[in-house]
Amino acid sequence: MLAILAALPGTAMAEDDACLAPGQWFMEGALTTPETLLATAARQEVVMLGERHDEKAHHRWQLHTLAGLYAHRSDMVIGLEMLPRDVQPVLDAWVAGELSEEAFIRESNWKEVWGIDAELYLPILHFARMQQVPLVALNIQPALRQRLAREGWQAVPSSERHAITAPEAATPAYRERLTQIFQHHPAAENPAAENEEEKQEGQAQDKNEGAALESFIQAQLAWDRAMADGLATAAQNGSLAVGLMGYGHVIHGDGVPHQLQDLGISRQMALLPLAINDCQPPDASLADGVYVLDEAVESSD
Repeated sequence: MLAILAALPGTAMAEDDACLAPGQWFMEGALTTPETLLATAARQEVVMLGERHDEKAHHRWQLHTLAGLYAHRSDMVIGLEMLPRDVQPVLDAWVAGELSEEAFIRESNWKEVWGIDAELYLPILHFARMQQVPLVALNIQPALRQRLAREGWQAVPSSERHAITAPEAATPAYRERLTQIFQHHPAAENPAAENEEEKQEGQAQDKNEGAALESFIQAQLAWDRAMADGLATAAQNGSLAVGLMGYGHVIHGDGVPHQLQDLGISRQMALLPLAINDCQPPDASLADGVYVLDEAVESSD
């Protein structure tokens, strides 16, 4: 899981502007109505709904947004970062009503492959079953992700990587953000050397860390590309593909949006929920649309 956001930047509002209020949508640098936002999103090929995985309020927002989009586009498909493609038959059986909650969690291996409490996602899963909306597993197994990062895409046969094509290179800004994340990992720490032997060890460590950083970035790109590929495939027949995934995969047009663009999906939107506790609107470059959450509700979940 990618933990990119502790807080999101904003830009100052003019003194005579009113503060944003919970329930409002912010799009293209200005407030907009839910009707306008949802109608715009429904005209896309792909919509991404970002989340902090353990925030109940984010999943409530996702459910409400899915229902609003479904009112515009009943030909909807919901893609899930949470599960790898190997468990697609389990998702199909769930939507068909063939599994109980307990059986779904067990057969999808949810606790092992995702780890976040399934109760946070069950309302969305039930929505898909009630409305017969197909669910699509977007992710790939961590072992495959690491293999692609370590060996390279050409070394892994297409049949062993779900025919997913190699990712577009990361933007400089995305590389910088991923580098900062990597450097906060304890394994990336490099204490100052006090003698020549330690300096040599440090140089070797720097080289190893450089390779580790590149592997980390390539693994992240494989993750992004897999989800973009799954969403692009789901949208091929004209359906509205809506992907649920972590914030870090969608902000600033990097991650999955960048890979979708490379796959020829230009009609796309990234939407985020965001708690705002002052009169600073969200940075318009964060996403195509931001929904204002009540900070008290978010922090209580």
